[in-house]
Parts: sequence; C-alpha cells; structure tokens
Amino acid sequence: MSRIGQIASIVRYPVKSMAGEILRHSVLTEWGLAGDRLYAFESSGAPSGMLRVTGRERREMLRYEPILLPDGTVDVRTPTGESFRVDSEALLAYLQSHIPGVSSLSLTQAAIPQTDVRPLSLISLQTVQQLSDELGARLDPRRFRANLHLDLTDGPFTEDSLVGRTARIGNTATIKILERDPRCRLITYDPEMPHSSPPLFSVMKLLDRRHEGRAGVYASILASGPVRIDDPIEVLD
Repeated sequence: MSRIGQIASIVRYPVKSMAGEILRHSVLTEWGLAGDRLYAFESSGAPSGMLRVTGRERREMLRYEPILLPDGTVDVRTPTGESFRVDSEALLAYLQSHIPGVSSLSLTQAAIPQTDVRPLSLISLQTVQQLSDELGARLDPRRFRANLHLDLTDGPFTEDSLVGRTARIGNTATIKILERDPRCRLITYDPEMPHSSPPLFSVMKLLDRRHEGRAGVYASILASGPVRIDDPIEVLD
C-alpha cells in the first residue's frame, strides 16, 4: 500500500449540466458521489436517445447554480439572480424562456446519479497545470467537471497509470480506476462565462494531438465511505 496524494477538492452536480457545488466533505456511495446528478432536464423536441438538455449543446445551462439543501430539496439560482425549486413549474417556464432552442421541457429525477458513462470522475491538479502549460493559457479545473480533484505527488497524468488499480480514499472509501476519460467539447466552455467567452477549441486540439483526446479518469466505487478535502489517497494493489 502506498500513498500517492490527497483530495484537493470535491464537486457535486445536483442537476446534470448545471454548475457544480464545491464541498469540503461528502460520501461516496456504491453509485457515485452522494447527491450527484440527481436531476436532469429533457426536451421533447430533441432526437430520440438525446432528450437530455446538456451543456454540450446548451452552454447557457452552465450558468445555473443548483444547491442541494439539508432536507434533500434542490434550489436553482438563475443567471439573473432568481431562485427556484428544481421541481417547480416556475423553473421550467424560466428555462424555456431563457435557454435558446429548447422545446417543452420536463424534469427527470433518479435515486442514483444520472451519469453518462461511469459513477465517478477524477482529475489531478497536476494534469490540469500541465495542460495549461502546454496550451499557454490557464485552465480552470472546473472545465473538466470532475467529482474529485486530486493533488498527486508524482506529477501530471499520474492518474493514467492507475487504470486497473484499486485505491482507498480516507479510511473507508475504496475505488477502482476503470479507464481514461475521453473528452467532449464541454471542456471548451469557460465555467465562469460560458455564454460570452468563445469556446476554447484549442484545448480539444491539444488533447487530440498529444493525449489521445483524454484527460482524467473514471472510477467505480468498491466500498462506500466519507471523503473529505485533504483525505489521503493510497493505492492498495
């Protein structure tokens, strides 16, 4: 067993494709980070199999700030400062009038995260810094929409070497690193100003040219447990 680093930050996305909540502590369940992607919006006019309204096609979604409250409800703060319950008709009406190109919207709710691929995503701050250096521009780690940002001792892209291995976070939570994360155009959007900053297509070109289009890793959860900022990460095998 060897320590390879620690947790730098934890991010939960209560509503799929909206902004994330930065947390000091949370829990990894067998399905993913507790409270992650509990809700998603679907558009009736979208092609079959692509009903969800995502930040890839509607980057305006990234400006909405959901907050998971202690009682389990979710409030969403809009770019214009209003706040609505996520399951309210008022929020549906607001989204339909403020997000271009959507038809009638509906809300989906699930007991487990509505992730596209794997339950948990991770990326190291060292990898983000290396990509920033290669690009010649600072990249905000939030572009990569990972649940866990890692501070690793062995430098950038160390997480790639963990694919197929098992790691423990803190005292209990245990994960299996499954694969490197293939990236889509969502990472070209500035998390602070996605609506007004032009997409940074150069970051996609950089990944395609030097890193097989991948950055960060996906994982599954083998043993549930609490996770906190500064928790140690230890490789078990």
